[in-house]
Amino acid sequence: MSTSERDALAMDAYSHAVTTAAELVGPAVVRIDIERDMAPRSGRYPSPPGRGLGSGFIFASDGQILTNAHVVEHARRISVTLADGRTFAAGLIGSDPAVDVAVLRIGADHLPVAELGRQVLRVGQLVLAVGNPYGLNWTVTAGVVSAIGRTLDVPGSPKMVNLIQTDTSINPGNSGGPLVDSAGRVVGMTTAMLPMAQGLGFSVPLDTIKAVLAHITQKRNAAPGGVSLGVGGMSVTLDATLRRTLKLTQQQGMEILEVRPQGPAERAELKRQDIIIAADGTPIAEPRDLQRIVRDRMHSEKIVITFLRGGKQRKVTAVL
Repeated sequence: MSTSERDALAMDAYSHAVTTAAELVGPAVVRIDIERDMAPRSGRYPSPPGRGLGSGFIFASDGQILTNAHVVEHARRISVTLADGRTFAAGLIGSDPAVDVAVLRIGADHLPVAELGRQVLRVGQLVLAVGNPYGLNWTVTAGVVSAIGRTLDVPGSPKMVNLIQTDTSINPGNSGGPLVDSAGRVVGMTTAMLPMAQGLGFSVPLDTIKAVLAHITQKRNAAPGGVSLGVGGMSVTLDATLRRTLKLTQQQGMEILEVRPQGPAERAELKRQDIIIAADGTPIAEPRDLQRIVRDRMHSEKIVITFLRGGKQRKVTAVL
């Protein structure tokens, strides 16, 4: 095989990786339009009062969307346009401006979702930034991870730490879009660019995003009267091979992202990244399922939690 033929094959492999990843995540990428009465406080993301625009991505099929906190800051009206062209009014579930993460929700269901990855990023790894800049369908820029654990300290803006640095081009309209690996799995969320640094881009890592989701979910899922399992989490799709091995009929479970110190879950030795699949024998596919069951329990009642850890199915009894 000649050098030119090998180069062509390498280019084809690269192109295939980029196009495949983009096609996998593209349907879950959304455009976010904002109406606001005042400009965002942050000097890193200059935007005048009036209208704003950003990107986001659906992470739960019931209409939950991730984006940057600065995209929706001071918004009095938020609308979300899906990849299929439908537009919905959106509500703000919660946000953490310190790490530039916000969660929205729209009144739609059975939506395509972006898969959240689990792998550890490595410097030099291929990544794609996908967004909906300026309302132009979804667009893709490819590059590599340049560094991990970067700090961004811009005068007039909150200091941000533990960021992913990439050489993928990011423009203001891409803010809030997913950063994905070659398999189309989300590994971060684009948050900032340095205009004078030739396209240097920064993204919030997935671990930080999950921590924000856990905090927001835990506050929303606290049952009346203080009855709570003491966990925050999100719905995840169960591995097909694991489902066959364990003979599970359900396709989703609830991954634990946060465990409250000294709470029932911690006392029962549940841990982050455990996946709850049942409570008292009732299947759990998402946090709302667990919340509903916990609400039916009184103080000091026990609840049996079935969960997955390390490829094995386990059970514990938690005292609420």
